Amino acid sequence: MATRETNRDTPLDTGGEAFELLANPRKAWIYTYVGYHPETTVQEIVETLDLPQRTVYDYVADLEAAGFIEQSNDGRPAEYAAREIDLRLVAGDAERQITGALVEAVARRLRDDDIDAYIDRHGLDGLAVALEYAREHANGSVTHQIMARELDLSTLEAGVILDALRPVVKE
Repeated sequence: MATRETNRDTPLDTGGEAFELLANPRKAWIYTYVGYHPETTVQEIVETLDLPQRTVYDYVADLEAAGFIEQSNDGRPAEYAAREIDLRLVAGDAERQITGALVEAVARRLRDDDIDAYIDRHGLDGLAVALEYAREHANGSVTHQIMARELDLSTLEAGVILDALRPVVKE
């Protein structure tokens, strides 16, 4: 299937302003945290994610300006909620969906060496494809052997990335 082939030349890997969130795992982690904890404050993000306050303020401002999060109250301290992301990117005959789950998978590269190594080897486009397989694996319609064969991976690498992405597709 053409949409499952990894293409390192797609805009997911080459960048663009709309996809900066995918290029910055710390910013992706903040978006993911706000998604799971609506009505959170900058101070709560600083304390929970153990990030510098200035960085969190800058990233929250960037996320808000891009429309990924919004202030959910009128008072102080400001509280934030995440907006759902559901963008489709079509490059040639390949189509990718950019969702909160993909952003979360990118964020997890900070704490999961398997995801980090997979992105280094296969790029963001490869991660997006692996996430599609992880969804199908979670519902029992595909095995790691099928993924390995279709993507020309070792069965070990397919199994490792499916295990690493399990929390993203289960939550």
